[in-house]
Amino acid sequence: MLHRLFRPKYDDVRSQNIWLTVYADMITNLVLLFLSLYSLVMMGNDAIIKAVQSMKLEEITKAKDLPKNLDLTDVAGLLRDEFKSSTDISIKEEAGATRISFGENVLFPSGSAMLRSQSLPIIQTLANLIRLVPFTIVVEGHTDDVPIREGAEFNDNWELSLARAMAVVKVLTTSDIPPNQIAAAAYGSFHPVASNLTTSGRKLNRRVEVALFKEFPYEFR
Repeated sequence: MLHRLFRPKYDDVRSQNIWLTVYADMITNLVLLFLSLYSLVMMGNDAIIKAVQSMKLEEITKAKDLPKNLDLTDVAGLLRDEFKSSTDISIKEEAGATRISFGENVLFPSGSAMLRSQSLPIIQTLANLIRLVPFTIVVEGHTDDVPIREGAEFNDNWELSLARAMAVVKVLTTSDIPPNQIAAAAYGSFHPVASNLTTSGRKLNRRVEVALFKEFPYEFR
């Protein structure tokens, strides 16, 4: 077609108005491009982020030649690589478990159980990694021991810690983690990792932890 466009034979009927064919092809491709972009916009930011994170996960697993069902140690390494730039996210390996701890600056404003908008990509990144692990996932909410002020949304720290854990659970279950694989736990102020007598200690105690338990294996169906 192109050779007829640039070196036309004027006695060839096919060469007449051949530019219209090229123009029509170009317009068709532009229409398809804009329809694709419009579809992504209509799907929303969450769907776009989820698609990007899924592709990123495929690249990670291919590059590291990892098995489909990752072990806890494999996941701990991936998580450390993924969140190494954040000082408010820590990965701990225990006997039969891996624990991902999110400090108070990552997920929630003070006294609230509504996730920060910038925390959603973080949780979805976590979901894309841990959904490959056939172990029970428990989201644990923790607070300091400062009493909830009168008239606040929550009656006590237990309620606040549960609401925060459930907020994370909801995001994880909408990111392809089966509901029967995940649970929420509310510890309030009763499982501190530092002293509540200091400001820095109380800050460390206000956290959400996502624990992967090898002792309670989940069977993929």
